[in-house]
Amino acid sequence: MLHTEGHERTDTGQVRVAYMTRWAPDAIITANGGLVLLVLGLLTITRGGLDSSMSEPVVTVLWFTHTTTLGLIEIALGLFLMIAGAAHSRSGATFFGTVLGIAGFVGAVETSSFERSLALETSMAWLAVVVGAVIALSALTMPRFARHTTTVERF
Repeated sequence: MLHTEGHERTDTGQVRVAYMTRWAPDAIITANGGLVLLVLGLLTITRGGLDSSMSEPVVTVLWFTHTTTLGLIEIALGLFLMIAGAAHSRSGATFFGTVLGIAGFVGAVETSSFERSLALETSMAWLAVVVGAVIALSALTMPRFARHTTTVERF
């Protein structure tokens, strides 16, 4: 929520005070989705480490197997989604939500192709599809709210 306030004094003995409040629920959904991905990726990197192969060891984070490579991908997408949410960018949320959804779909139907390099599980890939779809659809369809109030006081 954003609040801005402006005071303006006029020559006619009036003070004008303007308030504006904005609320974008789709930006909150986008930022939270990004935060979850970022934390998931950071936990993966912490457990898997960066000192050896990017595909070994395979670690379990929140009931899903991961490799360091998958953790880095989650960190990158999480950061982009958090930036899009913080900037209230519908196009950024739509783009990165769609990227997440498409990547999840490819991972879900071709799990065996990513088994060695990402240790990707089908259930994790389908979860990425759902999260990506929720983010993209919320950015495309949810309304944003803004309220402007102006008060004029005479003195």
